[in-house]
Amino acid sequence: MTEITANYDETWKEAITEYFDSFLQFFYPEIYEKVDWSKKPISLDKELEQITASAETSKRHADKLFQVWLLDEQVIWILIHIEVQSQYDQKFNQRMFIYNYRAFDLYNQPVISLAILGDESKTWRPSFYQYGLGNSQLSFNFSSVKLLDYQWEDLEQSENIFAIVVMAHLKTKETNSNLSEREQWKWNLSRLLYERGYNRKEIVDLYKVIDIMMALPLELQASFETKVTDYQEERKVPLLSNIELRAIDSTTKKTRRKDIIKLLQKRFGNLPESLVESINQIDDIALLESLILETISVNSPEEFQQLIDSQSGNNG
Repeated sequence: MTEITANYDETWKEAITEYFDSFLQFFYPEIYEKVDWSKKPISLDKELEQITASAETSKRHADKLFQVWLLDEQVIWILIHIEVQSQYDQKFNQRMFIYNYRAFDLYNQPVISLAILGDESKTWRPSFYQYGLGNSQLSFNFSSVKLLDYQWEDLEQSENIFAIVVMAHLKTKETNSNLSEREQWKWNLSRLLYERGYNRKEIVDLYKVIDIMMALPLELQASFETKVTDYQEERKVPLLSNIELRAIDSTTKKTRRKDIIKLLQKRFGNLPESLVESINQIDDIALLESLILETISVNSPEEFQQLIDSQSGNNG
């Protein structure tokens, strides 16, 4: 398995969507204190889609946009960008500016931009974008948080659910070349969910984040799930039912299918509908894992279809 099988974008977006208040409280407490939480924030998915579609960039990342009310009754939009790439992105600052400008241009709303930097570079810390000449200058500043700055001891002591998300992210990156170690950390973090006193919904949601983000090959995943089952039986805490576990497994398969399609589209452009249908019909998680690796080396969509046919035959 390579790093591309780890799903950072989807897990971050789902966690922020479900626990936006905890997100701000953990990463941007000074903003959290200014929000009137008696008024429910509105997730602006359709507006965000138009903003990013209008921007002159082909790259897509994990983004979320919310409308909130401040304690002084001002309405503002909060644009959140999650950067999870491992390499320096020289266009990051420009993209932050474009998204902010497009939000204001299209909807005439004040926007504050927040960035979560999940990359592996300690020195890359973008925070502004500017251009101009002489007295004619434009300068755009945005707030950013670097996940590498968090101390493990502080994360272990924090009761905020995003401490778990950050821990899962950091350990997924750290164990990219040691999947046995990742399996152990996946188990350690999953066990923490039971020990921290989270409610049932929080446990299920965070387990889903950990399971999808910290992707494992079939053998190690089976070992991990055995540990979870044994732990629940020993502690008599069946907080994750078989139905819930199956639902999470189904989500994992769906994510793998989407990853395969996206990787093939990046290499070959539009895919034949028959190939997309073939991929979406695969139910074997082990086959999906192996096919993700094959997306790197195949020479054409037709060759990938032949690979599916041959592999499906072997599994059937």
